Amino acid sequence: MDEGVIEVVVSNRPSGAMKFLRVLFIILAVISLFLSASSLVFLAFLLGFALAAWYVSGRIQIDYEYSLVDRELRVARIANKEKRKHLGTYDLDKMEILAPANSYHLDDYKNRTIEHDLDYSDHEKGQDHPAGRYYLYLEGSTRIALTLQGEEAQKLLDSVRQFAPRKVFRD
Repeated sequence: MDEGVIEVVVSNRPSGAMKFLRVLFIILAVISLFLSASSLVFLAFLLGFALAAWYVSGRIQIDYEYSLVDRELRVARIANKEKRKHLGTYDLDKMEILAPANSYHLDDYKNRTIEHDLDYSDHEKGQDHPAGRYYLYLEGSTRIALTLQGEEAQKLLDSVRQFAPRKVFRD
């Protein structure tokens, strides 16, 4: 690999349901604030709704970052473009195949029992296999869904293909 580290960030659309829940919890917290003057029970509701609004607002937009470092794929979750959490490191020497979701190369893997099905993709709904969705199968019945679109994603695929040319497909 010529490059030291290749990073790809997959941006997801902000969740409409989470936005709605945040507004709902804020409204319920304000109502509980007005009602807490008459009873202490509503003070507990106020705290609960405020905490729920804070929790939901931190999960409105979830992005994923893939980093390729020394034959390892490192995945991190970025919440609201602020908070980062490392989700896993996967050794690509144990890779069986990396191919698009609609590739015929994955036909042999369709009926395989999968113990660990990890989805680090953009979660686009409406299509069975949206463009850019790739599946990475590792030894030990692990399947990882990734979204690889754009120039940086192509660099990542090229780098993985350099050390595993018979395991990476783009069709």
